[in-house]
Amino acid sequence: MKRRDLLKSAFGLTAGMVGMSALKPLYASDDMVVRGPAVPDVAYTKVSDRCYYLLAKDPEPSPENFGFFSNPGFIVTSEGVVVIDTGGSVQIAEMLLRQIKKVTDKPVVAVINTHYHGDHWLGNHAFVAANPNVDIYSHQVVINQIKNGSGDFWIGFMQRTTGNKVSGTIATSPTKALAGGETLKFGDTTLKIHHFGKVHTESDLAIEVVEDKVLYSGDMMMRRIANMADGSYVGSIEAMDKIKALPVDTYIPGHGKHDGENLPNEFKTFCETIYNDAAKYYDEGLSDFEMKPKIMAHPFMKDVASQWPGYDSTLGKFIVVAIAEVEKSMF
Repeated sequence: MKRRDLLKSAFGLTAGMVGMSALKPLYASDDMVVRGPAVPDVAYTKVSDRCYYLLAKDPEPSPENFGFFSNPGFIVTSEGVVVIDTGGSVQIAEMLLRQIKKVTDKPVVAVINTHYHGDHWLGNHAFVAANPNVDIYSHQVVINQIKNGSGDFWIGFMQRTTGNKVSGTIATSPTKALAGGETLKFGDTTLKIHHFGKVHTESDLAIEVVEDKVLYSGDMMMRRIANMADGSYVGSIEAMDKIKALPVDTYIPGHGKHDGENLPNEFKTFCETIYNDAAKYYDEGLSDFEMKPKIMAHPFMKDVASQWPGYDSTLGKFIVVAIAEVEKSMF
């Protein structure tokens, strides 16, 4: 089935995917497709000659932010626009398309999804609707996850957290796999694809824009404490060293503001502090709730990480994940 036909048939299935009881019709006619409201424009941030992103100021999805809590980005090449992550709904991606058009009239020639968490790829729907033949790239694990039904979970999650404002979004999978190590050429722009193993997830890709010395790093590093359950502390620590070794000056994360080398340095210290302290206190026989105040007393945690969104509410979960990884390393 061609993509255009797939989208037509999928519109009839969307309500069923998210559960009709959870939806409130947003149009006067029940015969029309249930669809959430448009997302207000978010101004683009220009990082270099080619590189842009839309900064999501909120760390979590909510009805007020329409589920816009991760950073979609785009690269303007002489051949066309390459989009890095598409946001968590068709409406967010449509807003992204509007911002791209404020920068250039060039077509979108490719999309790259950095990993399988839905706030980074559910917007694929809008790009396929605009151009059914657009190439969408990701790690093969992302394609496998969506094939196995993860889109249902992510649409449901976004619906619950936004008050159904992503209604109408269709889970749209990438079609081309990247493993890391590839070089993609788009006219005057060279993109190097990096995969460092299991970091935030096992599917993370980083996109290096060679000519501008910019790295779109997805969720491999951020000043935000939200989800480590799919990742690895050891993998994250090792990845930060590999990222810092790249000929890059500026990093654009999947959440939060772009920055220079302080970003990977701080995230590495964060991961090392939690993992190493968890290992030490585990050897001393402490439980997770006994470890937490001791880890929070670390100078880096008090002075730096305590300022990150999610610190008070989520740090305990990060410690539990660290303990599990420490235990696993023993076998």
